[in-house]
Amino acid sequence: MKALVHDVLSIFSAKSIEPVLVRSGLSQREKASIAPFGVTEVSWATSLEDLHDALVQKALAAGAVGYHITHVESHKPGQETQSVLAATATLYNISDRQIVDNAAL
Repeated sequence: MKALVHDVLSIFSAKSIEPVLVRSGLSQREKASIAPFGVTEVSWATSLEDLHDALVQKALAAGAVGYHITHVESHKPGQETQSVLAATATLYNISDRQIVDNAAL
């Protein structure tokens, strides 16, 4: 959960992006070669935990090793009292090209 909060807060800061990793056991070389490869959305989460769980499931289903939230909003649909979170996230995977380039060094 701490990683998710850090991810959401990073939307508002200018520092470098560190995606939330959804796959464990990555080597330092693999972590260094992580690159964006797609985008996904969640539009129905009712809590930060739901949002995190949904993004993890979507990232794993897409074969990603991580995600970074790029946009999040909260709204109340219709007459319901519970807010709904919607988010867009960039998916990250290990770039084979960067691993090959790094191995040549």
